[in-house]
Amino acid sequence: MTVALTVVLLLAAGLPPAFAVTRSASLAVVLAPLAGAAVCTAAVLLMLALGGPLLLWFGPLFLLTVYLAWRLRTRPALGSWRDALLLTVPLVPPFLPVGQQPLLWDAHLIWWLHAGYFTGGGSFARSSIGNPALIFSHPDYPPFASAPVSLVWQLLGTRDFYPAAVVTGLVTFAAVAAAVLAVRTVTAFAPPWLSWPAAIAVGLSAWSPLWIVPSAGFSDAMCAAAFTAGAVLLLFGRAPFGPLLPLTLLLLCSAALMKNEGQSMVVALALVASVRYRRRLRSVGWVWLPVAFAAVWSLTARLLGAQTDVLAGGKFGDLLHSDADTVGRLPLVLSTMTGRVDRIVAFALAAAVLGYVLLRHRRREVGLGGDGWLWGVAALYWCFLTLIYVVTPNDLHWHLSTSVDRVVIPIVMLSCASAAGWAATALSHPADQSPPAAHSADSPEPEEPDTEAAHVAADHQPG
Repeated sequence: MTVALTVVLLLAAGLPPAFAVTRSASLAVVLAPLAGAAVCTAAVLLMLALGGPLLLWFGPLFLLTVYLAWRLRTRPALGSWRDALLLTVPLVPPFLPVGQQPLLWDAHLIWWLHAGYFTGGGSFARSSIGNPALIFSHPDYPPFASAPVSLVWQLLGTRDFYPAAVVTGLVTFAAVAAAVLAVRTVTAFAPPWLSWPAAIAVGLSAWSPLWIVPSAGFSDAMCAAAFTAGAVLLLFGRAPFGPLLPLTLLLLCSAALMKNEGQSMVVALALVASVRYRRRLRSVGWVWLPVAFAAVWSLTARLLGAQTDVLAGGKFGDLLHSDADTVGRLPLVLSTMTGRVDRIVAFALAAAVLGYVLLRHRRREVGLGGDGWLWGVAALYWCFLTLIYVVTPNDLHWHLSTSVDRVVIPIVMLSCASAAGWAATALSHPADQSPPAAHSADSPEPEEPDTEAAHVAADHQPG
């Protein structure tokens, strides 16, 4: 009964904002856990800044999302019930382990411990974040994965870990479904029999290289999927600053507030997108909004006394002075990271090179954004991970063994999204879809402002 109430509460919390960005009741149900977590996160930030209990801030924010959903109710919907079923049914089997005993270390001593001190109210949470005795729990980690658990615990009057596991699993499920929706939306020019399996394959790639991550209470797959979905819509979409922009921003801002690695992801995307759309200055500012949210959390955590192990004790000075021991970490770091993703990334990169040589003109004709931009984001994120491992104050072998399988999930998902784009391009024809975009999508030169009327059907109907 408690688990059922958990599902109902999380869906209810997220339905209004999910409907506001999708204008579709069916897709709103699918994305509600992610949207509800976003509202809870905003409430946590206000609670930390102004004090009081979490529910004091969640209530007004929830009513605001209800108002937004009502105001946007007449806009075209993004999908149908058939789309919602295709998004969710293939993802159910690999998510079944959510029902197992929730025992893993990170879930308990990071995300759910954070949820515990958010449940205690603003003063208690502030003192907990700055408490040096709790530094083992990484109090500087963003609150997105913990905030909805805190809300459900407060509403149910419990601290049971089964509801916490269900909440984390549902938010991850919604993020992975969003990645499927994003890939299906940008490849809608292809036949459904091709586009849907390609999109679902991208979603299922969240289970690589470590299959247990999405259903074990971690935030890594959640963050990777939300970021991949937002990056695909922003870099591949025909009208990236058009009707899909609210959904894109929800996904990217969520990723920025899920993990510290998510903050680096949105910075990498903002840098690449700023170059991609450099001739559209009135629009390019939107790509920095997720970075601003990441900065708000980082500043909040610093002001409350939270410490980051890498920033506090990292060997940045040794690296700048070319210390032999520090620089000597690089071969092990690169070989370990490469060993986790080599097959998937190697094949996807080979497909991208071959696709560029043979299919770049067709890719322009079908209106799919240039693939190189996505690889640019992946490369910047790879460089960030490499830097962190090189300067880590922790034992390198321990640090790699406990985290590398999780932090490379975004690399895997971005690679699979690239491959999905080329597969859709190779097996479809321009005649299969509506009139092509007026500007080259493969060229590094950004397009002029989109004519949304010419693309509204493809951008609104993933089915």
